[in-house]
Amino acid sequence: MHDEISSIADRLDDVSEQLAEVAIELLQGALADADTSDARSRLERSVTRARRATVKAASILRESVGASDPHPDA
Repeated sequence: MHDEISSIADRLDDVSEQLAEVAIELLQGALADADTSDARSRLERSVTRARRATVKAASILRESVGASDPHPDA
């Protein structure tokens, strides 16, 4: 069971990285287009919140099985 939980935490880390990339792309696109629309800002904030949640979820799972957290500052 510990291996399965660790595997899920690793997948959450992967999702977190993907979400970070999407957030960066949204910010870069807004800068390139000089887009200050509320919709784009809300989307970027939502993606960033989701990334933080996945990092936290992975950390909680690792704590539950006594594994080390690869993102101790997140």
